[in-house]
Amino acid sequence: MIDVSTLRRIPLFRDFTDEQLSQVLATVSDRRVPKHQFIVREGDRGDAFFMIASGSVAVCRVTPDGRETILSVLKEGDYFGEMSMLDSSLRSASIKTLTDVEIGEIRQDEFLGLIDRNPQIGKLLVIELSERLRAANALIAATTSQDIRARLASLLLKLAEQFGEPVENGTRITLRLTNQEMANMIGTTRETVNRTLNRFWDDRLVDMRTAYVIVTEPDKLRALVP
Repeated sequence: MIDVSTLRRIPLFRDFTDEQLSQVLATVSDRRVPKHQFIVREGDRGDAFFMIASGSVAVCRVTPDGRETILSVLKEGDYFGEMSMLDSSLRSASIKTLTDVEIGEIRQDEFLGLIDRNPQIGKLLVIELSERLRAANALIAATTSQDIRARLASLLLKLAEQFGEPVENGTRITLRLTNQEMANMIGTTRETVNRTLNRFWDDRLVDMRTAYVIVTEPDKLRALVP
């Protein structure tokens, strides 16, 4: 669960002393959440801040036509829930587990107290939120301007960067996403993702002989992205 070493990996607390980290740890409540469960839902009241000790979650929204769109994937060392607490607004997105997850939760009054006592957190929050906004804008631009092969190639490269481990024939993506989940991330259908992945496999850009996708030709995948 959340411990001092976990806190050290979270950007908000990177400059904290051991004593400050211990003070933060005293405010944390640990939770375990099974795979494919919602931790928070869009529209909920934002009254807690969460840190991921292990596992991965999807940040998602439901479009007006009822389709789920995955905006991003967060993993160990990432955090979420800060925006609603800062402006007392409702949750702007849902968080759903992609794997079994261990998280640490800090209630709103405790988190705001941390910011009051440690102003550097506010600065780091602004930087992090700016980076997330740029990433969201890039995703929107890619989804609207690129064809499906380019979108999927871009997604696989990003997943390999976030969740990749080197193997003999390339980079294995250790996060197992269903074709539907990948479709939700790039704005298409499960069938289209399945066809495109099989085409990549035929072209030897990926290896799908195991349960995990292996990116074997990253340069050729990059060449598909405008």
